[in-house]
Amino acid sequence: KGLKNGKRPPILAVGGCVAQQQGEFLLAQVPYLDIVFGTHNMHLLPEMVGKAEQGERVAEVGFIDSDERLDLFPVVDDAAGFSRFVTIMQGCDNFCSYCIVPYVRGREVSRRSDEIIREIEEMAGRGVKEVTLLGQNVNSYGLKGAGDIDFAGLIRKVAAVSGIARIRFTTSHPKDISPPLISCFAELPKLCSHIHLPAQTGSDAVLVRMNRGYSRSEYLAKVAALNNARPDMQITGDMIVGFPGETERDFSDTLSLMEEVGKT
Repeated sequence: KGLKNGKRPPILAVGGCVAQQQGEFLLAQVPYLDIVFGTHNMHLLPEMVGKAEQGERVAEVGFIDSDERLDLFPVVDDAAGFSRFVTIMQGCDNFCSYCIVPYVRGREVSRRSDEIIREIEEMAGRGVKEVTLLGQNVNSYGLKGAGDIDFAGLIRKVAAVSGIARIRFTTSHPKDISPPLISCFAELPKLCSHIHLPAQTGSDAVLVRMNRGYSRSEYLAKVAALNNARPDMQITGDMIVGFPGETERDFSDTLSLMEEVGKT
């Protein structure tokens, strides 16, 4: 606020999930704010800045349908470096009971594999050796929207790119860990021996209330399959403690899940 009273006041903007949810309300609550833009509107930023320079206050928080969004994913820039991130999909269709992502980032839509591979090839040509594939639910890539192959198929295409030595991805949903994806860990040395696989809780009762779509035993079975495919597999994850209705027994189940996974 103080900066806005200076001789060269900056343009102030708020973007992202909170902006998507709050929209015009943010402009009403913060009179010195110039721009509010949601998760589907980053491509409009130059236009919004132009309007703000003319004294207009702007809020862009509309969702774009899946066909329009295909051309709006981030494209490769000119920066080099050893490791880069590559967005392969956006949105989420899971509707976990604690999560806002489907409401502020929209439904799942995947990029076409040829666009992704072309971007990675350009990165590799500038010396990039490691890529991390990104998505809200990365291993459901291609199941809906424009994806022309599944996630395991995409990883195999990335592994075939000359110059790429290491492949990572995040974040995974346990229910979408498929046998073809597990086979990639067994067969592709370029795929790093790590997976981020949030369990959220070790209690079946809480998993149901969270609407996670898998059971404790199903989670452990997939962990066992991953470890069998890649004996040096490193597994990280997230846990939610104190979920509404959680009992001491539920909490103990979470601790025991972590201990069991840690021993495998």
